[in-house]
Amino acid sequence: MRKENSQFTTAFVSEAGSHIDNRDYFAYMETDDMACYVLAHGLDTDQEVRSAEMAVKAILENFMEKPYMSKRRLREGLRDAQEWLQFESRRVRLKASLLAVVTDYTRMVYASCGNVRLYHFRGGRLNFRSRDHSLAQAMADEGRIPEEAATVHEERGNLLEYIGKPGKIRSFLSKKTLLADGDILLLATPGLWGNVELAEMLGALEEAKDPNALTDTLEEVLLSRQLRTVPNYTAAAVYIDKIFQEKPKNRRKLIKRIAIGALALMLAGGGAWIYAAKAAEKKAEAIEDMIQYGKQGDDYAHMGDFEKSLKAYSEAKNAATKANDKISKKLYVNKQNISQAMVDGDGYVDKGDFENAKVSYEKALKAANVYLPSDSDDIEHKLKSLDDYAGIRKQMDEAALKFQGQDYMGALALYNKANTAATEAGYDAAIEIITKKKQETQDKIAALKQEIQEIRAGQLEARGKRLLAAEDFDGAIDAYNDAEEIYQAIGKLESVVAVERTISKIDDKKMAKQQEEAAALAKEQEAEQAAAEAAAAEQAAAEQAAAGQAAEVNEAPGKASGQPAPGQPASGQPGSGQPAPDAAKDAAKDAAETSDAAGGA
Repeated sequence: MRKENSQFTTAFVSEAGSHIDNRDYFAYMETDDMACYVLAHGLDTDQEVRSAEMAVKAILENFMEKPYMSKRRLREGLRDAQEWLQFESRRVRLKASLLAVVTDYTRMVYASCGNVRLYHFRGGRLNFRSRDHSLAQAMADEGRIPEEAATVHEERGNLLEYIGKPGKIRSFLSKKTLLADGDILLLATPGLWGNVELAEMLGALEEAKDPNALTDTLEEVLLSRQLRTVPNYTAAAVYIDKIFQEKPKNRRKLIKRIAIGALALMLAGGGAWIYAAKAAEKKAEAIEDMIQYGKQGDDYAHMGDFEKSLKAYSEAKNAATKANDKISKKLYVNKQNISQAMVDGDGYVDKGDFENAKVSYEKALKAANVYLPSDSDDIEHKLKSLDDYAGIRKQMDEAALKFQGQDYMGALALYNKANTAATEAGYDAAIEIITKKKQETQDKIAALKQEIQEIRAGQLEARGKRLLAAEDFDGAIDAYNDAEEIYQAIGKLESVVAVERTISKIDDKKMAKQQEEAAALAKEQEAEQAAAEAAAAEQAAAEQAAAGQAAEVNEAPGKASGQPAPGQPASGQPGSGQPAPDAAKDAAKDAAETSDAAGGA
């Protein structure tokens, strides 16, 4: 009973975060001889079914039928999950990232498809982590970005492979890894590993003494970020305090037999034995190299890196020749031919020559069914993808034509559409080209937008000049302010400074004009007031003179003839029958002239 003689402890935390639904799902099963841990992260938005739960249950049901640790059975489990999600994708395409770990309590093997991660810690350090099937991870593998940047890169969620993908999936199946006492396995969805750094995980490991403490600490670290939107997150920890110790194989009998055989050769052969021993040693080395290179070639072929598998199979073929192993030589020659056909086909795809690519892939598939059956599905997937690749190339050509016709927005829309299709189809060569073309198109659009803004700003400056010439200072300042905002937005700082200076000069002119107008108004008001005062004074003087003259006229007759007779009017008065004296007329005339003169003044 392997489980009873080992100690594996599991704990997990899984929450919806800021969302209503938690689309993560974790489950595991421990039998007497094996255990299976499965974690999935749902990528779709279907409200009726849970793609992550469906995928996990498909894996565990396959495991329950017959517990296993073989790659073939793991691949079958992934295919069951893939087919189930595809079948249920009637309303919405169901999609999920998935990670499955199987152990016999001594070794482990895992399969992944998507970006749910496995971290294997040993001795307080990271032993390894699983690889994502994301565009960011592909860029890191190609050396375009640092490895540590794949965790935070904007394309980390752009998945090239996932459960539920149209067609067939290319999952990763690991080699068997020997476990050790004290190992810790951490299974995490993107909501957790995307917000908790590796250094923080290692710090949590130092403090946590059990899986519950570890998962709780990781959750606290994530929530301490105080994110505006907290994603679904799941962390499952497996503490391996003790592995099952297998009995060592009895090699003593084998060594004894080899020694007896060697002694017999020594007694029989002398010098001939020495030669035979050296020849046997060289042959053994050649066989060892052949096996090693052959395994490397198989691994590279399974990963889809046929350029490297081609080189490895060539080395294996040469080693088989040295070992005089004709059967193995024929095997590796055929595997080498398969790899060469795949390399040729990939080259034709990169050039857009899909007819020759089809010929090469069909040639490779025919041989792979015999010599590389485990990779025939991948080759068949490439064959079926050629139509998609051709459609993507057509979209790229149409986008290029629109670019040449200066329809840059139309070109950008087509490039975006082609990029989405290329990502779903795993057409890496097209993705690289599209990325460059999109950048060129976006740069062109940005340049045109800036040119339009510059023209608009120039028009506003011209309007400001016209308004300034018409002495509409406020209108001119508004026009220049609008121009300045545009220059600020497009980053033309020199123009911003020039407009600021112009506005300052307009303000000075406006102030000088206002001061001039105020002075003129004050002077006009002062003149009007002086004129009014002078007119009033002259009017008063004229009235006073007229009154004085009238008094003198009235006094003159009395002085000449004495007082008038009683009952008789004075001379010059009304009713006397005599005309008014000329002096009175002259006085009245002078008063009138004085009044007219004052009014004219």
